[in-house]
Amino acid sequence: MEGVMTQQACVISQLSIEFPQHSILKAQDLCLFAGQNSALIGRNGQGKSVILHYLQQQSSSATVQGQCIWQMPHAYLSQFQRLTGETLAQAWGIDQFYQCFKRIEQGVASEDDFSLVENHWHLPAQWQKMLEHAELNLSLDDSILHLSEGQKTKLALCALFFLKDHYLLLDEPTNHLDQEARAWLLECLTNHPAGSLMISHDQNLLAHMQHIYVLSGQHIQHYAGSYADYEQQNRLQTAALQRTVDQEKLSLKQLKQQQHVTRAKAQKRQQAGDKLRQRHSQAKILLDFKQNKAGQSLNRVAKQQERQLDMKQDQLAQHQQQLEHVKPQRFELWNNVMQSGEILRVDQFTLPNAQHPAVIFALHAGEKLRIKGQNGTGKSYLLHTIQHNSQDHIFRKGRSFYLDQHLSVLNQQQSVLENLNALNPHLSDVQWRNLLGQLRLKGEKALLPIHQLSGGEQLKVALLAVSQCHESPSLLLLDEPDNHLDLESKHVLAQALLNFTGSVLVVSHDAHFLQQAGITQQYDLTTGKVEPMHF
Repeated sequence: MEGVMTQQACVISQLSIEFPQHSILKAQDLCLFAGQNSALIGRNGQGKSVILHYLQQQSSSATVQGQCIWQMPHAYLSQFQRLTGETLAQAWGIDQFYQCFKRIEQGVASEDDFSLVENHWHLPAQWQKMLEHAELNLSLDDSILHLSEGQKTKLALCALFFLKDHYLLLDEPTNHLDQEARAWLLECLTNHPAGSLMISHDQNLLAHMQHIYVLSGQHIQHYAGSYADYEQQNRLQTAALQRTVDQEKLSLKQLKQQQHVTRAKAQKRQQAGDKLRQRHSQAKILLDFKQNKAGQSLNRVAKQQERQLDMKQDQLAQHQQQLEHVKPQRFELWNNVMQSGEILRVDQFTLPNAQHPAVIFALHAGEKLRIKGQNGTGKSYLLHTIQHNSQDHIFRKGRSFYLDQHLSVLNQQQSVLENLNALNPHLSDVQWRNLLGQLRLKGEKALLPIHQLSGGEQLKVALLAVSQCHESPSLLLLDEPDNHLDLESKHVLAQALLNFTGSVLVVSHDAHFLQQAGITQQYDLTTGKVEPMHF
């Protein structure tokens, strides 16, 4: 067992990753450990997904230097496009085997079919067991086109868990997964023998990691232990950094005072020398000699002080920059919504999944309600239908804003500023840039097309668009708005929702986020009832 725990899955040496606009990594050494689960964390837009792309040995527009040596096979889960093909068998990459087994069952198999499945007779039972364990009531012939994003994610993960000897690289694996599916994922990860590295902002999942890798300031820091261990160390480091900055500010102030005193003394001596010269009390040659010697001495002191001052200013600027990195973000929603009474009523609305009762609930002004249901029950379909008001069973008053899982409110080919100006042309580019800066989307990020941003950054742009709509909506329809966001950004969004005076209908599977947002009621699609939330 010890040998497994210490085995290296991947060795990375002097790795540097740069884009034309910025650097992601500089001369980084690290290793990934087989048989252990690790997490790569960091703020949105810092390049976590780019690093996973590189580890997967996928090409990108980045300039890469260094060496990455894998000691074992590996497999990758993308942040966005997770399944390809039309049927489940095609998505899993097993369609050839599956069709062979079907022909064998039908009695029309060829000799080639039997040759292909030789030594693989266990596969059908294995496939079925995986589907049952994942609670996916699907056939390998079923189309994947109309599955929910949560179901697609589970299927993509199932395909990876078949690969027992593969180290897994997982980019936001809990996105779209309900609570039951997240528990299933954790169980599968715990039992996966090869180990994994994942990008995740799910606190429950992070609590079960053996290693935390933190991407910050173009470097990766390694912390042995869970996220709680990292948090404790990070708090201590931040406090120490703040003390360093405070001490350097004091030292810089004292040095400037010394410099001022030195200059005052020099000026006073110069004035005294000029008076002696005027009175002819000493020989001119002697006075000039003394003045030159004094001037040289003072110049040396002044230059020394200047060097000290420059050095201390550089140190302070560096440490302040580090501290700036932990400075909180700012994001607010409107607080001027003046609606009253019933905002939304859903009356006997039938979801595509007819197994569940018809949807019946009402939402009043200022109320916040979570839509609860397992993956595939129709949560996203319900929010989409409410927004477009396309059914006679749905009655909505006032203006609403709908944020779907695919961020359809954004044009992927247009820049950040172009998108924001299209949604609210009354704000200037300077105003938009200030608001973007409060969410750490600074500089050239405003000019990049949306598709070049990370998932978390894209979501921030969409949320900013929500917050600055020309006409304030009285109802927000949010379909997993916490997907892709780092932990701090989740907290910022939760606080904004908590303070929002309008109504909110939200789909989310993150209990921490919902609690912070002050959402205490939920409508359960399975039971057809509004019930209190229990955290």
